[in-house]
Amino acid sequence: MVQKMLTDDNRKLVYVPTLANYHSPLLTELNGAGIVDLSCRISLDGFTLGATGDDEIDDPAYCGSSNAKAPGRTNYEAMMNAYRYKDEADDIVYTTFTRKNIAGYLVERIGQIADGEKAHEIPFKATDKVRVFEILTGTPRVLSPTKASYEKTGLPFFVQDKVDERAVVAAT
Repeated sequence: MVQKMLTDDNRKLVYVPTLANYHSPLLTELNGAGIVDLSCRISLDGFTLGATGDDEIDDPAYCGSSNAKAPGRTNYEAMMNAYRYKDEADDIVYTTFTRKNIAGYLVERIGQIADGEKAHEIPFKATDKVRVFEILTGTPRVLSPTKASYEKTGLPFFVQDKVDERAVVAAT
């Protein structure tokens, strides 16, 4: 029987300030200093990361007999809500994304772990397939409080031109 991949404990998401090659990020870039592991510091509520569709090219030829369309530029969306923490050392997402126009990359690994492992606890390894999104931060916003919840900050990101949803991690 074919086993489907569960979403629980199956994703790792990090913020990386710089990458030499977004098609094949290096292990040292993904597991090194300056990386912010977002995996357990963001809420599923309001999380989006990826393509939302394509613009349409609607420009038929003069000699054409139909209004054929073609896919144009791809549109992306990246938004997440980060938990706030009382201890400043734990509040790393809030203290990292302090204003708009902070550049970097969001790198996400889905699956590729052994049964019983938790993706956020397993470092990236060579040959991991990852999704890479070059981003600029938008203005962080304090979210309105709700009953029986946690304090959160809304983090809008603007996806830039360097995107590879089928990148492969390189050893060196």
